[in-house]
Amino acid sequence: MYSVRSHPDSLPDLVGRVAASGYDGVEFAHRFQQESPADIAAVLDETGVVPVAAHADLPTIEDALAGEADLLERCVTVGCDRIVVAHPDSTHFRTDESVRALADRLDNVSAALAERGLELGLHNDREWLCPLLPSSVETLIDVTPIPDGAADYLQEAGRRLRARNTAPVPRRTPLWQLIEGTDSTAVWFELEVAELHAGGVAPTEALSLLGSRTEMLHLRDVTPGSGLGEYENAPHGDGVVNMEHTLRAASDAGIQWVVYEDELETPPEEKIDAGRRFFEGILGEQATETEQGHRPDVS
Repeated sequence: MYSVRSHPDSLPDLVGRVAASGYDGVEFAHRFQQESPADIAAVLDETGVVPVAAHADLPTIEDALAGEADLLERCVTVGCDRIVVAHPDSTHFRTDESVRALADRLDNVSAALAERGLELGLHNDREWLCPLLPSSVETLIDVTPIPDGAADYLQEAGRRLRARNTAPVPRRTPLWQLIEGTDSTAVWFELEVAELHAGGVAPTEALSLLGSRTEMLHLRDVTPGSGLGEYENAPHGDGVVNMEHTLRAASDAGIQWVVYEDELETPPEEKIDAGRRFFEGILGEQATETEQGHRPDVS
């Protein structure tokens, strides 16, 4: 639902529109915390659309656990049992120590959510694939007056040197450290394939590394921009993401949900229709291959 956030209609009305287009589920974002959960629950019951997950930032989730926000109550009302941490602050991804501190924090949150019947997922960004800085550099940044964002620039420069060609997940990156540092039985991942590509990692490599810890896949496409390591949004299938190969790998990994994300500068209604046409095309190819005796690409 983040892709259609600019639509003037209410969130329940948008869920109805998405249901009418044939989608099986929706993933909520920031508008979920602003509109009536009872109305959202009513349209979900009426249409049969599944509330797959809700995105929220980490401080909001912690506030909700402390009783200072109503996110958890909203999830219970609509029957959504997955909360996904989206876009943690970049300061978490500078050094081994900062990533370990984040991992401990995520483990604590996931344990508290589990007591309430909720699960915690992580949505990756490309900065999760920036090389981690030595601890001595972080110390230098803390005590030396340097321009704002200098640490982020150093990491981004390292990422851009390797982002044109996708490869396995490097060990000295936040993504690897979060995989290693969080409870594998409690914290799962929602892989955003376009962000992986932009960070220089093949989605299939990340899926192989994570195994059963990947429960959801964000499907977006990008194309190389004019600058080194720069990427721009592209229609699904027109960019660098091999959609069929990625969906086949997702099927092999037992991914439960594929989430269509469209960040193009097009009207929300067109995005809903474009997603339907994309999946109809993929499913049509699957049906043809099945009739011919080939293994289908999409489960």
